[in-house]
Amino acid sequence: MDKEIQQRAKFDKIRYSNCWEDPILLLEALNIKEDSKCLSIASGLDNSLSLLTKNPALVLAVDLSIPQIACSELKKQAIKNLDYETFLGFLGFKPQNNRMEVYRSIKEKLSSQSQYYLDNNLKIVLSGIIHKGKFEQYFQIFAQKILPLIHNQKNLSEFFLPKSINAQKIFYYKTFNNWKFKLLFKVFFSRFVLGRLGRDKEFFKYVSTKQISDNIKKRADYALGEVCAWNNPFLNYILLNNFDFSLPHYAKKENFDTIKQNIDSLRIERGLINQIPYQIKEKFDCFNLSDIFEYMDLELFIKVSKDFLGICNKNARFCYWNMLVDRQMSKILPQNFYFEQDLSKKLHSKDRAFFYKAFIVEGVKNV
Repeated sequence: MDKEIQQRAKFDKIRYSNCWEDPILLLEALNIKEDSKCLSIASGLDNSLSLLTKNPALVLAVDLSIPQIACSELKKQAIKNLDYETFLGFLGFKPQNNRMEVYRSIKEKLSSQSQYYLDNNLKIVLSGIIHKGKFEQYFQIFAQKILPLIHNQKNLSEFFLPKSINAQKIFYYKTFNNWKFKLLFKVFFSRFVLGRLGRDKEFFKYVSTKQISDNIKKRADYALGEVCAWNNPFLNYILLNNFDFSLPHYAKKENFDTIKQNIDSLRIERGLINQIPYQIKEKFDCFNLSDIFEYMDLELFIKVSKDFLGICNKNARFCYWNMLVDRQMSKILPQNFYFEQDLSKKLHSKDRAFFYKAFIVEGVKNV
């Protein structure tokens, strides 16, 4: 992200209190080893935490937003200092009455900047921070206001019952995907509504298509009809506003314990992801770039891609998503990057987060 987007988009609130990219794809693509150093977009920190399950030497999570850094630091300290059940309740995965008491027990371990932000936005903490991002509140409107106009609780519950993919597909197309669902989905996920209630409208500056809702609907049809739904945490939250059927990868008990053991390998920094590594003089083997190229014009995309060449080790691997804008480093700098086409397509076909039209896995040729 560049200074221009800093000026155009708003970064005064938590935009994402969860990560909305599938960490399973990252873990399969990045080939993380015990001596690997990983550079990761922080966002809600979920995927940076998931990288710790592979025991890397370092995960550097970077974000430009002060609220996102506060959210990330809170999650890190919750994992480091709380037992599993308290962690689940404190973040909002299940009800808990003593969040203020728990917050007081860990707040001094946060940076002064994050303490200040959270102390002045205590409702975020007391309500369970995983529910307080702008994007999460967008989905809360969808589940609480829109879906009840389409389906009763029986249909929603039946959709998430374990079943074969074929049975799920039949149920989706015969029952779930009715005319009301098609119509209201198209309106709710339109550029106008998504830009005002979900993502910042400035993030669509480089989107040429006007049919955003049609593109997202096609991907939703695939996710709801072809990818197992009952253990999909993304669909859980979008349709039910909870993770009752499936917790995010980092919050599962078997992963939580490993992450807790490795939590000191996680470092959180505020700044630009293509600049912070130069400032701290680190080079990296694995890159989780989320969908940052979505917000850049072609000139900046080329510049940032070149910047990454100066901070990557030999045989480094890069992963990122395209939602609506086509970006691929191996196309603009073919002398430096190569595209893992088969692996990218294979992993994208399993992506449980249906927003993205492509998952890109690339390697570096020359360092």
